[in-house]
Amino acid sequence: MDTNTNNHMLIKIFFVASFLILSLIAVIINESSFVRAVQPFNVDIDLPATYKEVSSGTEIWFTIKLLNLANSKRVDVTLNYELINKDNVSIVHNSKTVAIETQASFVANLALPANAAPGDYYVHVTVSSPAGESTARASFKVIEKMNVMIFYYAGAGVLVLVLLIILLVKSGPLIEKMKLKMKIRRIVREKLKNK
Repeated sequence: MDTNTNNHMLIKIFFVASFLILSLIAVIINESSFVRAVQPFNVDIDLPATYKEVSSGTEIWFTIKLLNLANSKRVDVTLNYELINKDNVSIVHNSKTVAIETQASFVANLALPANAAPGDYYVHVTVSSPAGESTARASFKVIEKMNVMIFYYAGAGVLVLVLLIILLVKSGPLIEKMKLKMKIRRIVREKLKNK
């Protein structure tokens, strides 16, 4: 082989080796940032079914469940929880600092403003710690108060109607007995008059 071919071969080997080294460095950097991107806490929001559809002005109660994934020693974390509207705007928020070792549950509540428009809303929780942030979100719907009252009135009306039907069905034999007694009394009176 001549020198030119050897030089070209060496240049190709140099570029391939450089490319491989740079690719390896990029993978190491990405993996280390991936490890840091993993959430340090598993956050779960337990929103009871009674709060899946509410009217404005309602107090929303929920449970925040945390599982410490980052380490097993006790750490102070800040719980930031808020109600967010469909435009992703925070309308009510609160926060508190708590200590957690491996896992914990906290009951929290936020009052929905009386002027909250009907639509989709979210309970959003952010857990901040030295290891990073973790988040969770649960959805609920705000419905008009009138709709809620209509359900109550309709339910009460159906209940009263059912009770009346049951009363009529159950009292049917009683009414028949009373009619029979009145008929017997009338017949007895007529017989007594005729004597």
